[in-house]
Amino acid sequence: MGKVGKYKISVVTAVYNVEEYLQEMIESITVQTIGFANVQLILIDDGSQDSSGQICDQYALQYPENIIVIHKENGGVSSARNEGLRYVKGEYINFTDADDMLENNALELMFAYLKENEEEIDLVAIPLKLLGGGYKEHPLNYKFDSMKIIDLEKDYSYVQLSINSTMIKRECFEKRRFDIELSYAEDAQILVDILLDKLRYGVISQTSYLCRKYKDDGAALDLSRGKVNYYIPCMEKFILHSLQNALSKKGIVPEFVQYTCMYDLQWRLDKDPLVDYGVLNKIEINKYKDLILQALHYIDNKIIVGQKNIGNNYKAAILLLKQENLQRKEIVLSPDDIKIRVRGSFTSVGVSSYTMAYEFFQIFSDKIVIEGYVRCFPELEGMEIILKQLNNNKDILMEYKAIITDRKERCTFCMDTLVTEAKGFLFSINRNSIFDDIELQLCLRYKDVDVICKNIWFGKFFPLSMQLSTSYFYQDGVLLTSYEGMLRLEYITSKCKIKEFEHRFQEEIISNTEHGLQDDLKLRKAYNILKRLKRKELWLISDRKTKADDNGEAFFTYMNTKGKSRKIDTYFVLDRESKDYERLCKIGKVVSFGSRKHKLLALLCDKIISSQGEDFVFNVFGDKLYLYKDIMHQQKFVFLQHGITKDDLSRWLMKPNKNISLFITTTNMEYQSILDCEYYYNKLQVKCTGFPRYDYLYDNSEYEKLIIFMPTWRAYLVDKYNVDSDSRDLKRGFGNSLYCQMYQKLFSDDRLYNAIKKNGYKLGIMWHPMMPRECMEHICQNKEITIYDRNMQYKQLFAIAKLVITDYSSAVFDFAYLRKPVLYYQNDIEEFYSGKHTYNKGYFDYEKDGFGEVEYTTESLINRIIEYVENGCQLKDRYRERIEKTFPFHDKENCKRVYEEIIKI
Repeated sequence: MGKVGKYKISVVTAVYNVEEYLQEMIESITVQTIGFANVQLILIDDGSQDSSGQICDQYALQYPENIIVIHKENGGVSSARNEGLRYVKGEYINFTDADDMLENNALELMFAYLKENEEEIDLVAIPLKLLGGGYKEHPLNYKFDSMKIIDLEKDYSYVQLSINSTMIKRECFEKRRFDIELSYAEDAQILVDILLDKLRYGVISQTSYLCRKYKDDGAALDLSRGKVNYYIPCMEKFILHSLQNALSKKGIVPEFVQYTCMYDLQWRLDKDPLVDYGVLNKIEINKYKDLILQALHYIDNKIIVGQKNIGNNYKAAILLLKQENLQRKEIVLSPDDIKIRVRGSFTSVGVSSYTMAYEFFQIFSDKIVIEGYVRCFPELEGMEIILKQLNNNKDILMEYKAIITDRKERCTFCMDTLVTEAKGFLFSINRNSIFDDIELQLCLRYKDVDVICKNIWFGKFFPLSMQLSTSYFYQDGVLLTSYEGMLRLEYITSKCKIKEFEHRFQEEIISNTEHGLQDDLKLRKAYNILKRLKRKELWLISDRKTKADDNGEAFFTYMNTKGKSRKIDTYFVLDRESKDYERLCKIGKVVSFGSRKHKLLALLCDKIISSQGEDFVFNVFGDKLYLYKDIMHQQKFVFLQHGITKDDLSRWLMKPNKNISLFITTTNMEYQSILDCEYYYNKLQVKCTGFPRYDYLYDNSEYEKLIIFMPTWRAYLVDKYNVDSDSRDLKRGFGNSLYCQMYQKLFSDDRLYNAIKKNGYKLGIMWHPMMPRECMEHICQNKEITIYDRNMQYKQLFAIAKLVITDYSSAVFDFAYLRKPVLYYQNDIEEFYSGKHTYNKGYFDYEKDGFGEVEYTTESLINRIIEYVENGCQLKDRYRERIEKTFPFHDKENCKRVYEEIIKI
């Protein structure tokens, strides 16, 4: 290092191929309130191949007293910083990156606080905010609640990982250098070592470090996972080095070091797969896993439990990994169980303690099909799932081996290791084998040991209920009951005997003291009378509880006009208070949602047809469904969809959750995605017909110049759905959410309003039904924006609009179907696909498949809106071509195709 000169601060910046942002970074240093005369800026051009080096030289000519430029061969950020440290003449050092920025008071505040407390601390840190997708808080910013000194012996979770957002004493680098073998976490490694000296550092909340987040690169962590150096080098040089270095210096590993390393480890372990495909070979992956286990040895249990970004179940899985269980785990076979235990440490856990489930029961003319899943230890390789057919004396008459499938959604993973494995089973039983009274006993077979599955529950689509011991199901001569975890099948033709089972079932309901069951009993009795009088098929059609105007209404209109059939009765289900109610009554028969008539029709109906997938659509009885499971079991749910499924909704719509009999799709890519992803439906259930509402779309925008914003919803910003109010409430803190802030910034920009006025356009916003209208109170109350409520029909809105702007909503497919332009505003794309929402990223790529430009910042979106309005909101040719390729049908026959597929069920 050079001798300390006139500079208070030396900013050491590694520069590599950042010509787009370098000028902004340098300017942010030159305008610092501390005065640029007090700053030495050392720019190390690390072999840039763009104009970054020339930009550095130009600024050095402009500020020869303050800027030093070093040109060197590319060696990485650590190599560049080490080179720059040789020229440091400032009292303190900062390492702002070449594509980031400092707020203009950052250096002044950090310098003053460090100077004031230099006897007590060696460094001071400021909050880190992310640029490029709007301002977003860093996960570790919780410690910046005030200006203070952090005692790491007390507040060990207040770790500091980024060196860019710090100011450090010059003498800390007299003997320290960045590890050139690290290209990830080189900051954290050197910071941990510095903090070990005094176990204290300062934090300032009144300014920020602005970190660039590239709009097209995705999350930084995901980028790192695609690089070799993220794995073994980081484990060896950062995590294990930090733990072992601390132990060597202090005799123990301080808790803040443990927490720092565990903070990094949690993001590594919370991935499936543990290593991105193709990055490491098998030998390297195994070494990487071994290094993780070694690191966990140094980390106390309370440090793992104290992590703020992982759930309790996952914490338990990590705790188990830490205990050397892979070497000490063993399987113990006993006559009636299979147990897993860790010798000398953990008590044993038996397979029989796991919950198993029957989920589906179907009766065909020649067979009976039973489906469900079991859970077990992943070590039980070769395990079979057996259904034993017993007689009244418990003699085994026959055994059925299941067709086994993987049920990943029911598995527990940690570090690519199955903590608990789930297997789906399917049994096909010949109907001719059912005679007299037989029992079916579910077992797991492993190495000739049969474990009886006793902890069994019934899924919501299984026709028996857990709450009533007399629960039964009868169809086509076959009676199903259960007893002590076993299913009982009997072939019965006597109607009197069936009446006996119904009588016992009703007697148990009468004896139940639960309030309100008498009304449910009357419903069952009414159903038993009316079902004998029923002569036609009955279809219940719906959209939302309080609103129509979707695929349900479109199909209902078709069924009462072009598709009218004497053999089918159709009712539209809608809340009587809905403003759509009277309008729908002019089309056909309407029943009020939740009314006694609705409940009775729900028991009598053959098909439930809806654009919505919420449970209330096919279960109007709520938590009293257990009283009607045998009746509801025979109905078929036709899912018309509200919007095209472009993302992975399998967590929500998979067969065990919705049991969809006919899944309507509209595009070829969507159709294939439902079959390929883990929805568990097949080609008999998934059909590509086009949406019914497309038959009724029209364009009437010739005299309207309307631009509509249609944001979709965020599950993590609203509370659970309330079926009574047909809405959700905003969660606390909504005003601080990135979602709120991105629209605040958009609707507060005068350029938007000026461009709209200049070109004669109007602005409107249509919130997603799941987002309360109170959103606008937080975002904007500008009277120039028309807020459309739920009474506005989507097809009318699409008809009069010239341009629609959304973030991720699939509703804009309708707009594109009309050959009108769309824009996407994805300022929060990383958060949206972080797993906090209800679905994961699917096949649809907005950049490649979308019907308009994708904008990631408010500025770029406004620029794009201005471009469109100045050109009359014309659809561009490249997006017209995409639309033509996306939709296989461009006729008015979508309703007809849906009808024909329903008839085939």
